[in-house]
Amino acid sequence: MHPSPQQTFKDLVEQFVLIKNSGEMDEFRERKWEHSELVDELSQEHRLLSLSLEEAELMFRGLPIPQNNRSRFLSNSIEDIRESIWFLLYGEAPYEIRAWELLDELGGYRLVGVDRQFVSALLCIKDPLLFGLANARVERALRRLRLLPKFDSKESNAGKLQRVQEALWRVCQAAGFSDFTITDDFLESLDKNIL
Repeated sequence: MHPSPQQTFKDLVEQFVLIKNSGEMDEFRERKWEHSELVDELSQEHRLLSLSLEEAELMFRGLPIPQNNRSRFLSNSIEDIRESIWFLLYGEAPYEIRAWELLDELGGYRLVGVDRQFVSALLCIKDPLLFGLANARVERALRRLRLLPKFDSKESNAGKLQRVQEALWRVCQAAGFSDFTITDDFLESLDKNIL
């Protein structure tokens, strides 16, 4: 369902800002982002070096993503989890390459149970000024706004993530949102037909 012709992007943003400022979204926002500080703390460079499997589970549970891959994620060795998350967050390669290394079947830092949602959530919590969440809900909202890129059937997961990030950057910039957590709240509101 696309916004009606009368409902421009600007109208949707204004409606969202009114709802957000009224406090109506506080509970759902709190529920989604309540563990971000813990995830951020556990993913600090010095903490990753000694991350335990229990802490890795807390990190996964704290991400605003579905939890159906958690047991698969925890089947990786703790050494691989530490090394791969460190590379994603602190490696010197451009983020597209870091994401590819985690998401592609041939990637050197591939972890079982890690997908675009995991990578984007971890990047968003680490730097919400640069990265947004990439998931089915976001893609449905982008489609509704006619901003979802068309993916090639052979396109890598990292390539799809990059193209969704580019669409999120356009939404964030056009709406004037201060960070990508707010952009995600806007897109979730759009997907849930709150707007």
